[in-house]
Amino acid sequence: MIVAIVASLSIVPAADALQNLKNKEFLTRAEVQLEMIISAAQTLAIEGPGGIQTIEIDFASDGSIKFERITIGDAKGGPNMSSVVLAFSNGGRMTKTALDPPVWMTSLSNRELTIASSTFTLRMTADLEGRNEFLLVEMV
Repeated sequence: MIVAIVASLSIVPAADALQNLKNKEFLTRAEVQLEMIISAAQTLAIEGPGGIQTIEIDFASDGSIKFERITIGDAKGGPNMSSVVLAFSNGGRMTKTALDPPVWMTSLSNRELTIASSTFTLRMTADLEGRNEFLLVEMV
């Protein structure tokens, strides 16, 4: 009987530790993918108009922290025009910004691109509007 009680008491901490490990793995993978998006954006900006990059994104999670949505770019002059913001189910956010060089990322509607699917393909195309270089971001 004592063995059963001790065994049942150790299950809860083990389950919590496993959940924490899954959350940590997901957050680390999410951060790497945001860095991939920013790095691709900066590379395209340096190369100039005409370049295209496609990135496979997977924000699936087995932990208690889940993907809610990702928002990429903004309208010209908007506060997040050079940023990628990942929102989580627990209300948390992770933001990465292209600073050196800064990169204007926008959607076909000249606004931010918001995606609610945890797995998708992102296409980024370097383009020119007048004298302003920007990256067109699309889910394909």
